[in-house]
Amino acid sequence: MAMKKLTEAQDKGRRAGGRLSFEGMRAEMATVARLMWERRLTNAAGGNFAVRAAENRILISPSLMSEEKHCSMAPEDFLLIDYDQNLVEGAGRLSRESLMHALILKNFPEIGCTIHAHPFYCMPFVAMAKPIPSMTEATMGRGDVGCIAYTKAYSRELSEAVYRYFEERRELAAKKPIGVIMPLHGVVVSGPSIFMAYSMLERIEGDAFCAIAKQLFER
Repeated sequence: MAMKKLTEAQDKGRRAGGRLSFEGMRAEMATVARLMWERRLTNAAGGNFAVRAAENRILISPSLMSEEKHCSMAPEDFLLIDYDQNLVEGAGRLSRESLMHALILKNFPEIGCTIHAHPFYCMPFVAMAKPIPSMTEATMGRGDVGCIAYTKAYSRELSEAVYRYFEERRELAAKKPIGVIMPLHGVVVSGPSIFMAYSMLERIEGDAFCAIAKQLFER
């Protein structure tokens, strides 16, 4: 994903002019948020996502995107932060899982977007801390979606555990979107762009459904 160079002076000037920065990217994020909700790829219990907008600039969904807004987002709802999670532009409370997104986007230049969600058919695997097997060509070459050990939600330890999962698979993560299960919590997927990360979310949801349905054929 090509990153735009954005100087501090340009950043301040754009905000002072009253225009939103990265308007096109914000519109794409609003589209993806709506699709996540409508296609049951997350629920009111949570979900958040982030996109690298420029060097040291991340657009991220605000806290309670799912619970209060049901993922019905306007472009201006997304917050612009830096890699240290300092708010650069926007009004709202930062997601408690912003560190998780920032760690990956800062340290993997090939990854342009990370999505945390609670997909309907993935959740049985999340609840049982079981990997989601690759069942279709859509995930062939990526392997199963593995699990990390249970770690308390919203904690720094959880963010670091998710990052380690990606770090241990750096070669694959640099080439392809991948995913990970956070037991009792949800999933995290990556992609070089917002739409590729969203595609990965749909792909593992399809695999989860196929894995569950497989049990019916084996009776």
